[in-house]
Amino acid sequence: MSKQLALSLLAASIALEGFGEPAAPVGLLVNGVTQPLAIDRDVTRFTWRSADSQRGARQTAYEILVASSAESLAAGKADWWDSGKVASDRSASIEYAGRALPPAARCWWQVRTWDKDGQPGPYSGPAFFDTGLAQNEWTARYVWDGTTNLNNFAYFRKTFLLKGKPKLAKVYVTAHNDYLLYCNGQLLGRGPARCDPYFRGQYNAFDVTELVRTGTNVFAAIGHWHGIYINSAVTAKPAFLLEARFDYPDGSSSTMGTDGSWKVLAHTAFIETNTVLFHLPAPNKKRPSAPVDPRLESGGAQPSDLDDPQWASRTVVVRTDYHTTFTPFGGAGGAGNRAAIQFDSRLEPAGWQGVGFDDSGWASATVVDRSDYHWFAQMAPAENEQAELKPIDIASTNGTWEVNFGRCIDGWPKLTMRANYPGDAVRVQYFQTPDERKPAGWDQYICHGGTETWKPDIGRHTSFQLIKITGYAGELKASDVSGVWAYCDAEVAGRFHCSSELLNSVYEMCERSARQNVQQGFISVDANREQSEWTADCWNIGNVLIYNHAHTMMLDQVVWNYAVEQLPNGNFPACCPAQRSRCIPEWSMYWPMLLWQQYLFSGDSTLLRAMSPRLEAFLNWVKRFQDPATKLIDPPGWRISEYAGGNTPNGGYNTATACQYYENLRIASRVFSVLGEANRSALYLRQAEEVKAGINSNLFNGEFYLARTDRQEMFPLASAWALRFDLVPAEAKAKVLAAILRAGKPNLGGYGGDAFYSGLLNAGGGDYVVRDLARYRPMLQANKANWEGFGQGEANHAWTAYPGYLFQKYILGIQPTSGGFATFDVRPEIGGLTFAEGAVPTVKGLITTRWEKGANERFSLSVVVPPNTRASIYIPRFSKAGFALMESGKRLWPPAPQSEDPGVLTVSEEDSAIKCVVGSGAYQFSEVPL
Repeated sequence: MSKQLALSLLAASIALEGFGEPAAPVGLLVNGVTQPLAIDRDVTRFTWRSADSQRGARQTAYEILVASSAESLAAGKADWWDSGKVASDRSASIEYAGRALPPAARCWWQVRTWDKDGQPGPYSGPAFFDTGLAQNEWTARYVWDGTTNLNNFAYFRKTFLLKGKPKLAKVYVTAHNDYLLYCNGQLLGRGPARCDPYFRGQYNAFDVTELVRTGTNVFAAIGHWHGIYINSAVTAKPAFLLEARFDYPDGSSSTMGTDGSWKVLAHTAFIETNTVLFHLPAPNKKRPSAPVDPRLESGGAQPSDLDDPQWASRTVVVRTDYHTTFTPFGGAGGAGNRAAIQFDSRLEPAGWQGVGFDDSGWASATVVDRSDYHWFAQMAPAENEQAELKPIDIASTNGTWEVNFGRCIDGWPKLTMRANYPGDAVRVQYFQTPDERKPAGWDQYICHGGTETWKPDIGRHTSFQLIKITGYAGELKASDVSGVWAYCDAEVAGRFHCSSELLNSVYEMCERSARQNVQQGFISVDANREQSEWTADCWNIGNVLIYNHAHTMMLDQVVWNYAVEQLPNGNFPACCPAQRSRCIPEWSMYWPMLLWQQYLFSGDSTLLRAMSPRLEAFLNWVKRFQDPATKLIDPPGWRISEYAGGNTPNGGYNTATACQYYENLRIASRVFSVLGEANRSALYLRQAEEVKAGINSNLFNGEFYLARTDRQEMFPLASAWALRFDLVPAEAKAKVLAAILRAGKPNLGGYGGDAFYSGLLNAGGGDYVVRDLARYRPMLQANKANWEGFGQGEANHAWTAYPGYLFQKYILGIQPTSGGFATFDVRPEIGGLTFAEGAVPTVKGLITTRWEKGANERFSLSVVVPPNTRASIYIPRFSKAGFALMESGKRLWPPAPQSEDPGVLTVSEEDSAIKCVVGSGAYQFSEVPL
């Protein structure tokens, strides 16, 4: 047993006897975030965890207090809201119901709970949350530098006086596309998240109370506007917006923000050259590269529906010196999605971010009209530098330095020059594997001479294992070069370890790849390609995050981004935020799955309520393409059931699409059940059962599932889709699994692996999956990062990172069955391994499990169930002979007279397992021969 699990079991077993009042709640969150610095006030939601260690610990009531100050809260004066005692076991996403909260204010709150015996516990420690600014509450004005060059950089400054030391100083800031913000010379951060400012732009907030001082202060910022993207980011106009609020001890306050009095430097050290003119098409013009389906003309899909103002015909300026040739409306991902950073350090004003800099020679900022932009407080984590990797090898060949960091990372290099002359050009090219021929991008630095250090850390990220440096004078030493590993902040609390070193390495690579590819959004490839989130990528990567990172809000951001850009016909774009011309029906079907997954992990029913009309609109769109006789669907658009390798057919009436549709209908039924709309719930459940019957009648031949109605041959992935969502009749499940195993190693694409492994693990095919995962060895051996496909495609593409959640979901067996993990299953798949252990962070606390196969057909399973939850634990019948199931020394099965076990609610036999329904606590199950 691992030390971590042993400590968890010890801590959770303290209260087998039960004693004392309930402990004070911990882990307080508001809108999913610990002490957020800005929230939108339309729906404020509170979450907490119980710290009770007793078996069966359960909350029966709560009381929330919200006050205008810490002092008021300490005095018991809840001047914003006192919920009173509310009889409920809910502890996730409780909606605020007090007085209207003011903008840009700090509020304090705490909560207490009552236990299963009706005893009240102490209040939690105080926590704060800050309200943000609604659209009509900003007093600042949008500014830019008066130029329209693409890959445009602008420096902004504003010196201001404070009459005294504020008790609270806050700054709210955003830009399109990027900013780096400084206060009195200190870097505050970078942002915002990838967003579409026309629909749901994101702004950030910083607490600068400790940085500002009485007298002269300065805000300084770098603003960056990329300009034209192809199809995987948003083409909108440049803007920078900042507003600061200062609250003083005497109750007074002051405000300052961007306007024409700010200073701007348009011609910075960043080079903006080589431009041509290019006309964007009007909305009624089709993109020549988009697949055309005759049904599009009748409203089936999107090009004719593009009413986005950004598609108005207008002349814009386009860079031509991108990493790849700029081709309007290029292939998937497009070209020109990252422009090179070219920095001439001779032009950099020394100390311009600090207070003492003389900006009298700078121009006044240009006020611009961006009244069609809409901003919301960013709940997703910010991107930051997380670590620096030192090289494992440095070599020089023909004047080129090659620096290898041992694995592929996302971020930027840090390079110190000591012997270059003024005007020397040092260029860095990025390679994701040591043997990669085509670089994933390049940046260039013009030296000013002497010792100088450079980090190209604004704009779009890139990815690299190896960099090639030209123009570097002298010998490059390891102390002068590093790889800065950058990604959005994450609290990694999940874990997995088992008897297979291969699976351990695969899991570590997948979690790391998923984490590092979150660059203000799910950016799953190098910066030369996709710069926004694609739906399928969001599912594959997002699940790795949600199973491993404590209270991440990345899936919530994805759900909202797609929701606000839902097309008029009800469908979703495949990429968001982005030009909305490319749609993939199968990938659209991940949006309902993402919505439900976010609810299961967060318990946020307000999200379901907000999204339910959009869910219905989407399902109404899909239903238009349903065959009334077979109940199968054949929607228009670019069809993808498999991608990045694989040979499973796409398009037509196929199993993959039909299975996703079935799952979408089941999700709709569950959503409306949670919302208390029984009739709607029953309607969608009935439709789901009709689709299930249609699949089994038209796509199942009795042994395996056809990939498409017009293809009779065996494609293992098709049958895996049916196993994944439990569509296979119970009596045929073993036959379908056997057919997949007989087919041998499948021709599997990077996209299809998630469904394939999910289906097999869900059906007891663990032995096969453990062997098949050897296809990840080339990734581990080459650059220790996930690839787009198994042997082809992008060499840093985290959508193949799905083992980073499948191992916890299936091998450990941890799956939520209701919102916020109020209930969950532990149903381990034990094939192919001798032991497995790990953990999943939840809003109720950490769930830990360990199972092990012992000698003489002995099997053991240890589980820690967090307080205020209930788990259904399925112990597989490992022994071939008669056995007894024991828990902490007491016999549970076969049932023994007077063998009550505290915390164990029911014990029953189900299929090939013994099912134990238990309350919170630590449990140690073991099978022993009779």
